[in-house]
Amino acid sequence: MSNELGDFLRARRADAALEPPARDGVGRRRNPGLRREEVAAAAGISVDYYTRLEQGRERHPSDAVVDALARVLRLTPDARAHLARLRGVSAAAARGERDDGSAVAERMSALVDAVRPNPAYVLDRLSNMVAANTEGLALYAGFGELPPEQRNTCRYLMTDPRAPRIFVEWEELARGAVAQLRAANAGRLDDPALRALIEELRGESPLFAEWWGGHLVERRRASIKHLRTAAGEVARRYEVLHLPEEELRMTIWLPGA
Repeated sequence: MSNELGDFLRARRADAALEPPARDGVGRRRNPGLRREEVAAAAGISVDYYTRLEQGRERHPSDAVVDALARVLRLTPDARAHLARLRGVSAAAARGERDDGSAVAERMSALVDAVRPNPAYVLDRLSNMVAANTEGLALYAGFGELPPEQRNTCRYLMTDPRAPRIFVEWEELARGAVAQLRAANAGRLDDPALRALIEELRGESPLFAEWWGGHLVERRRASIKHLRTAAGEVARRYEVLHLPEEELRMTIWLPGA
């Protein structure tokens, strides 16, 4: 049985930034981060209970425990929300997929066309591009030649050699894409389509395997990035609009400040 909650806790406590300062005469630890007993003591819970959380024998910590663990592990707001959602993986997965259908695709296409000439596109929870205007599609060289079902921005950033040449802050964008993929799928990490994508990218990208294994969690938000174009390097500010009911997000690239 999948143990995403335990895997997440183990990955986060292994963060070297959490490690206590070395004492005189004591070298650095063999394993970075915090020990189980240190996390448990700082969070005010028993070592046995915390061990059961990591081992998947306890899957429903209270809000108070989640808050305490988030404090001890220094989780960002996104990561704290992700930890809370992991308690409900089974229930969320049981809801099944929403039918986004042709009606939603038409609505999204109308939205991205309305903001032209600014590049814009809409991604689903797997980072598949479900709608894009001409300018948005052109940001990802080669996307126009791919069948629509193969236009996945996370796959592109992690595996296409053109991505680092286009996006100046490629590593930051790629790392963020992995973090967004986990954040968008907290309630259905056992979904077959997601698992297939993860296994594919693990096999093709060691960086993806490392970042996914690190349980990075962060939702896309506004930022300024630089793109290399035929006219030279240009700054663009992107804004991300989350549409939770449809499990979609719309990204608009605006002129940089």
